[in-house]
Amino acid sequence: MKKLIVALVISVFALNIQAQEAADKKLQAGLVAGFGLNFQKMGTDRLQSDGVGSDFTIGANVILDINDALAFNTGLEFDFESLKYKAGINPVYYLYEDKNILRLDKNQGVYSSTPDSVGVNNYFRLDQREQNVVYLTVPTMFVFRTNFIGYFRYFGKFGLRTSFALSSKSTDFGSVLGLDGIEIIEEGEMINTDMKSKGNQFIIKSAVGLSGGFEWNFTGGTSLVGEIGYYYGFTPLYNKRTFFNDIDGEFANKATQNQLQLKVSILF
Repeated sequence: MKKLIVALVISVFALNIQAQEAADKKLQAGLVAGFGLNFQKMGTDRLQSDGVGSDFTIGANVILDINDALAFNTGLEFDFESLKYKAGINPVYYLYEDKNILRLDKNQGVYSSTPDSVGVNNYFRLDQREQNVVYLTVPTMFVFRTNFIGYFRYFGKFGLRTSFALSSKSTDFGSVLGLDGIEIIEEGEMINTDMKSKGNQFIIKSAVGLSGGFEWNFTGGTSLVGEIGYYYGFTPLYNKRTFFNDIDGEFANKATQNQLQLKVSILF
């Protein structure tokens, strides 16, 4: 019995020594990967969310100690996002030329009522859209941490994830219409792939969020970190008018986005 107690005391002491190596670090840096779910909040009845989108994240993070219980988390992450939405009760259209969706901008002389004025040959009735966007994200979050208990310590984070749009493409399902709005050039469902809309994606997306998780100091000064968080988006996803319908004329896609994310990282 005495030997067992001595062994337990020695084991706990050894764990604390190893964990102390990570606890004493003023800076931790490493790689991060994650998967998330995107929830679009459509700000107009003309368009509706069409299920849950996804988000794959990969990048590098840095954690800077402020004191024993508080740290600051930042880094650079690439987010590969998908989102889905569809037309509402009334048909929705857009003008396009090859792979480019034309903006409905009075300064450009583009009007929903006279699509032939810009020299295009047809327009598209949008039934459903699957969009893929690549963002560069900079997290700026405060980390509230416990002391190590053996190999583990636990934390909560609060702050912002601010993203910058790098590219955006969409696959659209619907029908191609002639300029008279009646003749269907392609019978049945038509797919427009890799469609682009220059300037339509709002360049900055920001969300405030909370996350929580654990840090496992599994060897030396190296730790495995797991966390889950929820982020509330408060900036618009789009900023240009590209759609029109027969009732309201031209309009913009008003939408924001919330995210649920699961992330794993290795810190050195």
